[in-house]
Amino acid sequence: MMSEFSVERREFLKGAAATGLALASTSAQAEDQQAENKTENFPPVKLGVIGVGMMGQRHITRLLQMQEYFQITAVCDVYSVWLDREAKRTGAEPFSDYRQLLESKNVEAVLIATPDHWHAQMCVDAADAGKDIYVEKPMTHWRNLQESKDIVAAVRRNERVLQVGVQSMSDPRYQQALKQVQSGRLGKLMHAQSGYARNGDHPKYSPSSREEAAVPGETLDWDMWLGPAPKIPYDPAHFASFRSFFNYSGGIVTDLLPHRLTPLIKALGVGFPHRVASTGGKYFFTDRREIPDVVNVTVEYAGGPSVYLMSAMACPNDLPRYIEGPEGTIRFTGNGFEVLNAGGGVVDTVSNSYGSVDVEHRIEHAKNFFHCIHTREQPVCDAQFGHKIMTVLHMAVHSYLDGKVYEFDAETETARSI
Repeated sequence: MMSEFSVERREFLKGAAATGLALASTSAQAEDQQAENKTENFPPVKLGVIGVGMMGQRHITRLLQMQEYFQITAVCDVYSVWLDREAKRTGAEPFSDYRQLLESKNVEAVLIATPDHWHAQMCVDAADAGKDIYVEKPMTHWRNLQESKDIVAAVRRNERVLQVGVQSMSDPRYQQALKQVQSGRLGKLMHAQSGYARNGDHPKYSPSSREEAAVPGETLDWDMWLGPAPKIPYDPAHFASFRSFFNYSGGIVTDLLPHRLTPLIKALGVGFPHRVASTGGKYFFTDRREIPDVVNVTVEYAGGPSVYLMSAMACPNDLPRYIEGPEGTIRFTGNGFEVLNAGGGVVDTVSNSYGSVDVEHRIEHAKNFFHCIHTREQPVCDAQFGHKIMTVLHMAVHSYLDGKVYEFDAETETARSI
């Protein structure tokens, strides 16, 4: 089995709002969000988990501690070793074909944690089967933007709830930052930046990773795993490190950058991009992987702002996170953000006692999904928001591969190189 890589260390969010804060503290905002998500009078949702590899297993571990919200009634995977283990751990009914799981009357909602290239078809099929959906980021594969449009349409026509699994969208400081932006304290938005850097090879990217017990035709249905991807003979590196191959993933652009891009777009309050350009390359890892180990993405929104994103797999430091205008700056810190005036002086500080990103925010994100299943409200990262993010990611990967700038046509919701 692919070894579990310890979740990267996150800074814990602590403290309370500093004296002089003009808006309500993020700590208070967090408590309000928790109260909104607290739905003790609703019964647990019967949940089917599709894809029980590394991410699916992590979700199951957390969900087993949230049984007042979710009851795992079904699990599905094309690899019998994982499937048997998670069926035993959860007591849920096992399925090797997700379509049979969707037919089960004992499943009300699904959590999709498969490789990216399966997300779109599974989301559409789940919506058409009347199931609500939690889908791991990215919402779809990067190659075809029509996939995210299809999901939006399927969710709407079936009146389903869909939550994209970007847990940082349940970090309340970004909603607080949006209030600062909307208040005009920064002036006209000009520039924002963020990044996600790792330093060292992760097993989920390394082509040397292996799942030794995976034997096509015995323990693994390789043809089903490939699904809509090009048909090739079994390749253990593709199975164990799919994120490093473009047929299944966009690499760090679609795996890491959504964690930074999605909440940043929320804080900016912008819609679809105007132009996207990407550069980068394989500077450090020279093995079979296809994806770059450093990438720079510039996203231009019509009339501003311009957003710069960086992601890397051999750098020890992230970029500082900023939102800037002529009258001020929001500077994100490990536990909140500071508001600076045009001269660089700190005029407000927002701190957050909410908890760690990888624990509290993931829990709140799942609870928000649960809450919306029962209330039929839109979750904090719904399908339409996911479509906006996939538009940027789609353009970014194509720009990197083609060496061209991509432009978005808002009328047709399509992108083309220029």
